[in-house]
Amino acid sequence: MYLNTTPDNTWEDVRSELCDVAVTALVALRTLTPDAREVFTRHLDAVTRRSLGT
Repeated sequence: MYLNTTPDNTWEDVRSELCDVAVTALVALRTLTPDAREVFTRHLDAVTRRSLGT
């Protein structure tokens, strides 16, 4: 879906597309990384620290 070229998209369409992207990314991470949970947790911690300026 191309949100900028389809003016009749709803917020529900946008939320659905975001969920599709998140699921696809997590499946890809798990497929490529046996310890996906640890990799994701470590990355999320780093993003949290960076966003909080700590």
